[in-house]
Amino acid sequence: MNLVFASGFLIPQHLLGIDYFRGLRAHLEDRHATVFPVVPPLATSEERARVLADAIQQQYPEGAIHIIAHSMGGLDSRTLIARNLHGLSAPGRIASLTTLSTPHRGSPVADLLAGPRPDGPRRLVYDGVSQALGLLGIPTGALANLTTESASRVPEAAQTHPHIRYRSYFASGRPGLLPTCFALAPTHHYVHSVTGQANDGVVALDSARYGEFQQPLWQCDHADMIGHNLDTDDLSGFQFDHFAAIDAIISQL
Repeated sequence: MNLVFASGFLIPQHLLGIDYFRGLRAHLEDRHATVFPVVPPLATSEERARVLADAIQQQYPEGAIHIIAHSMGGLDSRTLIARNLHGLSAPGRIASLTTLSTPHRGSPVADLLAGPRPDGPRRLVYDGVSQALGLLGIPTGALANLTTESASRVPEAAQTHPHIRYRSYFASGRPGLLPTCFALAPTHHYVHSVTGQANDGVVALDSARYGEFQQPLWQCDHADMIGHNLDTDDLSGFQFDHFAAIDAIISQL
């Protein structure tokens, strides 16, 4: 089976010896053909979609493929399909798109950082986080595609190319008292305060729905889905088995 793993916003596919989809290449190499396209992590979905399409066409110039996309990678993939880049949306090419906590209807976190500047108490959060990202050289404008307004303009691939199967998965948070890692706790509480919904620290439940919404929900946070527990061992012994979860996805393709 030919598999494509599309990465999300901010973090590249490979960084200092760490893979975005942690350990997955080695886990799958004896059973499936895989490609993990390197896309510009701070680019727009249109730009990322073109790079993603180029990588897919180079790796798999013919035959059926399945895309499994985390977070913003799902928006990139929808854009690729709707634009039919390299003819990949033709029957017999992209067979399915599976999204993992993709903000199909945007993320309140992106709205906070890249949307209209808020008033009141939210202004303190906005200014503080924006300043921190600026010091790190991370342009908050790159978040624009993840806002509610921008996400609403992402092409509806499921309507334009209904012969492709679309499935979506959602991380509802870890079991127990702490639903996310320590790093995502502030954004988890913020998303819940805005939406009132279960969320993985970045994406709320309704935003993750696209095509055939799959259950049960994954009991982990946004980073756990791809094998990264952002807590140290001293803070948490939690470990989500992302290998088993992705194996289950593949078995149903």
